[in-house]
Amino acid sequence: MNNVVKVLGSLFMMVSATANAALISDNSFVQAGFKDTSTGLVWMDFGINNGQSYNYVSSQLASGGEYSGWRLPSADEVYLMWQNVASLDEVEADFESPDEYGAGQLYAWDYNSRVVGGDDSVWDNNFAVMGVNSVSGTAFMERGTAIGFFMGDNGLASVKFNDVVDKAGFPAFTHKDELALRDDGAYSDFFLGLAHESYSTLLVRTASVSEPGAAAGFAAAIVALGWRRAHRRLRTKNKLK
Repeated sequence: MNNVVKVLGSLFMMVSATANAALISDNSFVQAGFKDTSTGLVWMDFGINNGQSYNYVSSQLASGGEYSGWRLPSADEVYLMWQNVASLDEVEADFESPDEYGAGQLYAWDYNSRVVGGDDSVWDNNFAVMGVNSVSGTAFMERGTAIGFFMGDNGLASVKFNDVVDKAGFPAFTHKDELALRDDGAYSDFFLGLAHESYSTLLVRTASVSEPGAAAGFAAAIVALGWRRAHRRLRTKNKLK
């Protein structure tokens, strides 16, 4: 185990010396995508293929299809990307449960400030470049929601975030942003054919210009992810402002 840790540490040091500081960034090479700079993978923005079913999107990936050049991601790629979006080892969210629905299936939330226009959770910089599927709201807040399907270890699975903007600033109303990944068999086959604006299908492609160290970073991260998922890391932090 010590040797594995040393190898992983060396790989991560190589990546940190060359890769972008931001793990999730806007992508300059592919329109309507955001990049995981630790892997060099570009993910299709939310709000692009929402309203189309998982089955339909999957049928449009071949040459000449609506999404030619993109592909469906593996479960490991999604887990890693969503861990980088959440960055629970780097940020201090108000609630963090890394294994809420199973190993690596996180749920977390963080409050926005209690001011008009409050939109400053620890993930807002990431949300700003990822797109959104649908927007709803009340007199007190506006909520952007994104749910993305992928084929997980237990059938159809999803990632989700809620990005809320405070419109009132009343002390009695404190709105929170949320992140989740569910791969616990929660979705029946019905959802494979469901076309709804709230749901999209995760698609990925390799960036036109690779990030330095991306290959080493991806290999190291996948090994670390597999170890963490096999040894369910149970940690919950609950810090209320």
